[in-house]
Amino acid sequence: MKKVPAIASVTDHETQGRRLYNDIYLIPEDAVDLSTEPTIDDSARTMEALSVKEGEAWVKHQAVKFTPSDTNEGQGGDITTDVTGTLAYTVGGDRPEIDDFLENQHGRGFYIGVTDRVSGKKKIYGRPRCPYYFQNHSRRKNGENTSCDITFTSPFIYQPLEYLGDFFTTPVTPQIVEETPGETPGETPGQEENN
Repeated sequence: MKKVPAIASVTDHETQGRRLYNDIYLIPEDAVDLSTEPTIDDSARTMEALSVKEGEAWVKHQAVKFTPSDTNEGQGGDITTDVTGTLAYTVGGDRPEIDDFLENQHGRGFYIGVTDRVSGKKKIYGRPRCPYYFQNHSRRKNGENTSCDITFTSPFIYQPLEYLGDFFTTPVTPQIVEETPGETPGETPGQEENN
């Protein structure tokens, strides 16, 4: 599957006077190792770091200031509750990485991190096996502005949590353990067996 492109910030000139405020981080559901689930503390409304697969990383989208919008609506029925969670934001400019994201990521499940650039507080949208899905976009280039609205939705009742991990954008690499020549694996250097 094609990698998700990173979308960097742009100048106010490119967004016609708006300013950047929130950083959005995305990681596809299939880039997360769900065999090791993060600890979720529902009473504190926190989640520890997701375990990211080797070679994968979060990608950063810098949203135009004041545009991230989070809504969650639910309606109870006779048997169950229908829920729709929505996270939408605007990225500025007319750039190939935006077009690439629109063409290749629709319908894909993502975990979404949001960092408030003033307070530094981090939130995560989605829980293990319950991601948000990239559903809608609205791209425009006109006399008002050049930008694109990106919308993710979730059919799950889960609300955002404070994220205790980091949204790292450098891919995970394998840990290589170097051994000293002539040393037996697991043996402490300078320690010999007594017979």
